[in-house]
Amino acid sequence: MVKNKTGRWHPSQENDELIFSVCDHFLSQLGESCSDGDSMNTERERKGAAAAVAEWLKKKYGRTDLTREKIYPLFWEALRRNFIRLQPPVENILQKKLMEHFHLEDYSGQISIVNVKGTSASLSVTSVAADQIIALIDQVAEEKRKQAVLEGKDPNNIQVHLGMGAGYASMLVAKRLANRSNFGEMPPSLVLHAISSGGFFIDEPHKVPTTYFSYFHETQVNVQYVALFSETVIHKDEYEKIKSNPGLRRCFERKNEIDIIVTSLADAEHEHGLLGQYLSYLMTEGLIQDDVIHRMKEVGWVGDVQFRPYSKEGPLKEVCPVRAVALFELEEMVQFARQQGKHIVLIGGPCGECGSLKTKALRPLLQNENLRLWTHLITDVQTARELLTDEKT
Repeated sequence: MVKNKTGRWHPSQENDELIFSVCDHFLSQLGESCSDGDSMNTERERKGAAAAVAEWLKKKYGRTDLTREKIYPLFWEALRRNFIRLQPPVENILQKKLMEHFHLEDYSGQISIVNVKGTSASLSVTSVAADQIIALIDQVAEEKRKQAVLEGKDPNNIQVHLGMGAGYASMLVAKRLANRSNFGEMPPSLVLHAISSGGFFIDEPHKVPTTYFSYFHETQVNVQYVALFSETVIHKDEYEKIKSNPGLRRCFERKNEIDIIVTSLADAEHEHGLLGQYLSYLMTEGLIQDDVIHRMKEVGWVGDVQFRPYSKEGPLKEVCPVRAVALFELEEMVQFARQQGKHIVLIGGPCGECGSLKTKALRPLLQNENLRLWTHLITDVQTARELLTDEKT
């Protein structure tokens, strides 16, 4: 044990092996205490498990200083070091109802409804999304290894390309992915692509893909980056020209390398949607007409994916005078999702900042095949139940 400068003990001073062993032994003790079917949630049982672990530490490590009371702080430290992860439950019955309601039978196993409610729902949804992405990374890697063998190439020298969208939900997914960077026994090299620049508020850099790429710097996986540096939006007449700039051209040229896209969506009525926020900012600054949002809603704007607005009928382009710099149009994402070996994980849970549901924006992406820009959908029970009600109610 190493004490801090004040001479007081703190759990952060303990090494990984000891902290993990304490958690493992403690949970084993709890399991034994309830093996006869009785509840393990009594104070006596908790104290008994902690005392047993303290006695075990004394015998195995000679740590007479780690008393029963110090076992719990070691658990909090294990949580801080990401040794302990809760696996949110999924709702299978509601999943089947949703698939039947929207005729999504072909998406069996590709829709996850996380059985959580309240303020933590968005975090649980993004956790399940990250776990789904890890499974897809392993799947893509295995497919590429098989193809490499057929072509006489080195199966251990493959890359999986992950396209990361902007936004709070994508940021949470990136953080979970980085914490779970043990992608199978033979992890592939990862190449992270920013699919949009994504940010404009100087106090919200965490919503920009190139910012949360930094989570992967200390992972055990070999990671490369394809950053996209640009203004968030430009005038639509300048869009094709800006794409040919040296700094952006290569990003667009490499977008076909992407195997998996991670994105969320925003509701047009929602105050935390990045596109709506930016348009409001431009109107306030007098850079666009002050009725742009009103005109977009008049023609049916219900939501956007990576700054690309859409109505129930399909993408909206002509009504907005500006365009976000992003690698994919909505139509391209739909085609991407239809390609063999390509995957788009859509995070359709509540807003991570206020908990508002995005049901109105999500519904067209389920109903309209021309907006089916996803292969895997992760949402929550409240959103799913609202989707199953009549649209007018």
